[in-house]
Amino acid sequence: MAQERKIEDVMEKDEGKSAGGEGERKDGKNAEQEVSEEVEITGQTIIEHLEELRAKLIPPILIFIIVTLIGIPFSKFILGMFLYPFRDIVSNFIFIKPFESFWIHIKVVIYFAVLISAPIFLWQIWRFVSPALYPNERKLARIVVIGVLILFTGGAIFGYFVVLPVSLNFLIRNFSTDKIQAYLSIAEFISFAIKFAVGFGIAFQTPIVVIVLVKLGVIEKKSLSKFRPYVIVLAFVGAAIITPGPDALSQIILAIPLIVLWELGVLISKLI
Repeated sequence: MAQERKIEDVMEKDEGKSAGGEGERKDGKNAEQEVSEEVEITGQTIIEHLEELRAKLIPPILIFIIVTLIGIPFSKFILGMFLYPFRDIVSNFIFIKPFESFWIHIKVVIYFAVLISAPIFLWQIWRFVSPALYPNERKLARIVVIGVLILFTGGAIFGYFVVLPVSLNFLIRNFSTDKIQAYLSIAEFISFAIKFAVGFGIAFQTPIVVIVLVKLGVIEKKSLSKFRPYVIVLAFVGAAIITPGPDALSQIILAIPLIVLWELGVLISKLI
């Protein structure tokens, strides 16, 4: 439909400029050929881009598959790495379904393979996108991508190795009694821990969000300081939602970095 409308528009313009009927048919034919060639070139370009993208994605996919296959025999060791921060908090985990323990060993290997292949995947995506950017856009995008990776990794590590053990220790030590004991399902715990780490990684994107909002003109640099009281309140509210326990310690452990990251984003946005 779009191609037919474009042909009709071009033909109408040519008809207005032409004087005779024979000239109109000739011009109309040339316009139709021109549009057809343009559509054909566009289709070929899209196919070429898709083929290039496929070629870029093959290496990280292969690495993911290889790491997964190699990691399966070492699944117990990899699972032990995931559970290492909680060795002094939870003595034993349980599984309540016949295949739960089996599948969790497979899942942790997959998580490990994702961690290994994700940087290569992002690098290949960058190689695909960067040629289409102008030099100044490429420079800004490089800074944003590197910042997102560093902050996400730091936030996930901080949440998994610092906040979650503290919160879990508080919950188990303070809410267990002689009649109420903690028996944690290994599958549910790993799933919760991964989501917890990802949530912290996302929360640590605060400086990037501030910088992008300033660059887009949504927030003015002069008004950033006015938002500070609201940011402090939202940081503690968000910390109360993300952290699993009702204790103030785990909430403070998350809220303070969020406030610091906001101030860091404000500072960087004023400098650039």
